[in-house]
Amino acid sequence: MKSRPVHNANGTPKGSAETLYCICRKPDTGKWMIGCDGCDDWFHGECVNVRPIEEDLVDQYFCPGCQGKNLGITTWKRKCRLPSCPRPAATSAEPPSKYCTPEHGIEFFKSKIPLADYSPGEVAALANAVNDAAGFRKLGDSVPAPSSAAARAKIENLLIVDFEKLRPQKEAMERQQSRFTTRTKFINMAKDRQKRVTDELRAEENQPSKGSKEICGFDMRLALDDEDFADWCESEEGKAIFESGAIGGREDICIKKKCEKHKYWLRIAMEDLELEERLISEGSAVIANEENGLRQRQNTKSLMEENQRLR
Repeated sequence: MKSRPVHNANGTPKGSAETLYCICRKPDTGKWMIGCDGCDDWFHGECVNVRPIEEDLVDQYFCPGCQGKNLGITTWKRKCRLPSCPRPAATSAEPPSKYCTPEHGIEFFKSKIPLADYSPGEVAALANAVNDAAGFRKLGDSVPAPSSAAARAKIENLLIVDFEKLRPQKEAMERQQSRFTTRTKFINMAKDRQKRVTDELRAEENQPSKGSKEICGFDMRLALDDEDFADWCESEEGKAIFESGAIGGREDICIKKKCEKHKYWLRIAMEDLELEERLISEGSAVIANEENGLRQRQNTKSLMEENQRLR
């Protein structure tokens, strides 16, 4: 791949102002360009889908026209294994490397192991705990438990204390899950009652089941905040409704057919449930990751102790 066209001191391209380049046949406007190793023409990166950040990775570039004439194909250098690095790997170094620098190799493996800031002793313990490269790569998923039954039992005892610190978070998440389950059930019952009352009113008014609009169906208890709704659920009325699995009667329901006040209430309620479900899932995942991290940290400490005893 060649460097871009030569420019004058003022930044304008040398040669005729009418010189046209690229598949777009437009002049060099200063945008990043790449030179074809087949026809020696120049191409705007954005026109041929090559980004400036990829410049160092291009080995040889052949434009679409030259590729169509079978003059060659674009070849690429191997990229540094670190995902965020756009530079080529040092494959011609001695020894060859999958990374552009040793520092990026270290950064890559740190990103693969979820426990941050390993000490040299911990790294040595982890390396000694696996038998091959495949085992080392799996350290990104979990740290192996020590072989000693006594050591594993000690870890479980230590984890009881560690996990106790997470109890408030877990209990809060359980309460949120319980509220979510209760609200979901109530919204479904409100939706069922909307249909039932609509059918009852149609029958009372001798209206056809098809063609006439449904009632609004909004249940006033849906407007309660979490605390008030929880109190209502514990009331005699609330308990009776949840035990029966249905909301009877027509109390606390909006029977208007054109209701601007509660418009789209069901869609909004379902969207709120989807959001809450996602938040619960994310919160539970955070707690699970913290528990996993604590377990792996204790495993690592125990492996270090085993290493020291074997010396």
